Amino acid sequence: MMLSDEPYRWAEAVANRRDYIEDQIRTGSPVVGVGYEGGILLLTLSQSQQKVFEVYDRLLLAGIGHSTDIENLRQAAIDMAHSIGFNYSEDDVTLRQIVYFGLGPAIKAGFDDVVRSPFLARVLLAELDGQEGAHIFYSVDYDGAFHRHEKWAAVGGVVEADVMMVRELSGLDTEALSLSDAAGAALRAWAMGRWIGKMDEVPTDADALDQVAGEVDVADVLGTELKDLEVEAVVLERSRVGKNKYRNVDAEEIAPALAQFIENA
Repeated sequence: MMLSDEPYRWAEAVANRRDYIEDQIRTGSPVVGVGYEGGILLLTLSQSQQKVFEVYDRLLLAGIGHSTDIENLRQAAIDMAHSIGFNYSEDDVTLRQIVYFGLGPAIKAGFDDVVRSPFLARVLLAELDGQEGAHIFYSVDYDGAFHRHEKWAAVGGVVEADVMMVRELSGLDTEALSLSDAAGAALRAWAMGRWIGKMDEVPTDADALDQVAGEVDVADVLGTELKDLEVEAVVLERSRVGKNKYRNVDAEEIAPALAQFIENA
């Protein structure tokens, strides 16, 4: 017979899982996605480990959190994409399918089962010229909740970082944006998310967050972080010949964007 307090114990266990996961990932390096006139850019700063990955011809995945969990989610997304492509057609491989029927349910199941280890990760996925539009993004949280975004998106260690990074990106004319300008916007948003994620106490009030945003020195944040991290940037490039649109962005292509904030970048 179920004990009368068992539902409350379960709710407490779920709350504890949230606190634990958020504590583990809050200081991680954010990931920013921006559409531009030639395709889609995903950008982050990282050490030696890769954070941005190809999933399929026009699909990318990036994550913040535990590298092993991100790798497991990457492999799950790849397996599902190739299974759909093999059993149906390449045109049926969509980001919506992978998120709705793959990653979202898998992450939720891991989070809800309090005797299993949850996924210590938040992920951002991008799709170029799919059925839903030219620049489509999905963010999937550590509890399986997911959200669709157009033109730009960002995932940080805390939700407040997401909000402020997206605000930095809002208003961009993605249809006319060059790759260099997209990288500059992404770097600015990344610095905002990094700053907020590293705060000891993150304000939840909108006015307080606005005040924090006004205090962020993008050049100082990037200059400090680039002592230990490197820019990792990947694009889905529309003009690329063939079905596969994935391309790593060279450091020389990012240099003009960095030069906006850092001398001798």
